[in-house]
Amino acid sequence: MTDLQPPRKRHRQAFSCIECRRRKVKCDRARPCCGQCKALDLTAACAYDDNLRRPITHTPSSPRQNIDVEINGSLRAADIEATPGSTIPSSSGIRGAISKTRVFGSGHWMNTFSLMEGLSTLEPIGECFHAFSSIANGAPSNEVAETISECKRLAQMIKQQRPSRRSLPADLHLYLPSRTIMDELVQLYFKTFEPCYGILDYSSFMARYTTGPESSESTDRSHLLVVLLLMTVAGPLHNEASVRSVMAAKARTSIDIAQTWLSAPLEKDRLSLSALQVNCLLLLSRQVNLVGSDLVWISAGSLLRMAMQMGLHQDPDLLGRMDTGEKNLRRRLWYTIIEMNLQAAIDAGMPPMVTDEDFNTKPPSDMDDRELPNFQAVLAKSLSLRVRATKVINSMQDEPSYDRILELGSKLASACSEAARAIDRSTSTRGFASSFCSHLLRRFPLSLHYRYAIRAKPNPLYSHSRHACLEAALDLVSFLEDRVYCRALVSGGGMFRDLITRGALVIFLELNPDAEADASMFTKRRNRARQEVLLVDARRVVQYAKDRVLHGDMNVKTYVCLSMMLAQVEARLNDEPSETVIERAMHESLVVCRDILQTTAVSLAADEARPGLWTNNLTPPNMDFNFDSDFGGLFDLDFTASDLPFQWPMSS
Repeated sequence: MTDLQPPRKRHRQAFSCIECRRRKVKCDRARPCCGQCKALDLTAACAYDDNLRRPITHTPSSPRQNIDVEINGSLRAADIEATPGSTIPSSSGIRGAISKTRVFGSGHWMNTFSLMEGLSTLEPIGECFHAFSSIANGAPSNEVAETISECKRLAQMIKQQRPSRRSLPADLHLYLPSRTIMDELVQLYFKTFEPCYGILDYSSFMARYTTGPESSESTDRSHLLVVLLLMTVAGPLHNEASVRSVMAAKARTSIDIAQTWLSAPLEKDRLSLSALQVNCLLLLSRQVNLVGSDLVWISAGSLLRMAMQMGLHQDPDLLGRMDTGEKNLRRRLWYTIIEMNLQAAIDAGMPPMVTDEDFNTKPPSDMDDRELPNFQAVLAKSLSLRVRATKVINSMQDEPSYDRILELGSKLASACSEAARAIDRSTSTRGFASSFCSHLLRRFPLSLHYRYAIRAKPNPLYSHSRHACLEAALDLVSFLEDRVYCRALVSGGGMFRDLITRGALVIFLELNPDAEADASMFTKRRNRARQEVLLVDARRVVQYAKDRVLHGDMNVKTYVCLSMMLAQVEARLNDEPSETVIERAMHESLVVCRDILQTTAVSLAADEARPGLWTNNLTPPNMDFNFDSDFGGLFDLDFTASDLPFQWPMSS
């Protein structure tokens, strides 16, 4: 495609907005945002430039020159107006075509038209088509123009009859809490998750949120959906237990509404930045509220493909003219989607399905227009390394050499140290955002070394992995000290279960030395002194497992098994018979779980009796206590928590 001419440019002065000219639709020229851009939620892209082009000059030495600016023989992508179906010149860095909100590689059929451009046989058809496009874009009215307008009107009327167009409830705004609570949850979200996951643009969101009415008749539906999901993400973190309870009760319904809207078939209008934001918030909400969190990797893969179809994997500097705000948002969204996909791959034990060669989007800027920490740029620095590490961690083929593990582990440790220094330099060194950023990073060394830390028990060759895993596990325990982040840990799924799915076993292994290590009284005394601090952390982990049951986790095996592990450690340190103590701990923890679930069932029945609170008839799941009580088989147990159909209100 290197021999193709750049897209043809118009010589008449442009009065329409840039986005409508790109999409070749009629613009009503309303300011600050035209009607077309409002309808498609493209307000960030709606911009006017009355002096867009300088006069085009032609010289005998360059008869084909019709591009305004050329630097060192390379076409500057910012000076290309991307029109529907237009081919992007190869000198801009991309070989492909743009059509509305999508980009296509060379294998797509749309590129065949550009390949045939200039063929004399097709010149009459080309001239007729350009005339047709000019009429459709607002040329003087005639019979052809009237017919085109009638076709467009009928097409829009037909599309409006599709059921998926009316998928959002008319009373969607009624799912929102009071304005005061909404304001608190909005600010809470931007202080917690947004610094690491750059999903929303603070300025543009707040402009619409503070000025837009809450009535569904006059507010853009996708914006209402963004606000609704934002409430479900921040709801479990609120200081008041009553607010957490109400938002938890509405979370599943809100998630179902968003999922239905996004899953509508044959809806190309879902291919927008606003829809990507809804998708990201939906995945985050599912993990925070423990709704389908075990299947997030599947949904994250679909979101990744959606973003690539929209061209987010290509740096916006290469995609034609767009304002700085949209460029920044596209970069933040792309790295958020990659991060979510990567974290979900760790949870699912699957490959990340993306490599460095798949994208060239520049990392987001570390500058922020708010006095809040911004850690997305910190995470982006180690993204490529963590992608490679995830491929090794979840590889189902040959096991890598331990030298390879040590090499990746060393680089991950350096990345974590660099991130820690960046967090310390931020305006807020403590708090949810810094804990979340640390968690997103620290779980990779834990997962990488985990297999070898277990092997270190019989084989000291892997002692480094044992130490690395223990340090990462203790870091996870320290997150419980963050009062707000602890709420996400006890109620969330996916990565928020790291402490009990991986960290707990590492801690208890360290508390159970080999039998020969306890040969003398003096050795036992020294071990007791060294392990006293670690024992405190182990007790906190067991309490954390119990808190998860209190807050909705239906998997009782985790709490029961960890209680038995703690009992064994304490029995050994107190010179008590282990078998008796372990059996007593098992029965006591089972009774605790039964009492909690009975209370939960009663509460759920009361909620179902209230009209309008639940959309489904939910019944408490059966308690499954069938597991191997042999303590030696605990490491073979499935510690995956089941998804929960509701959230238990959190205590203050």
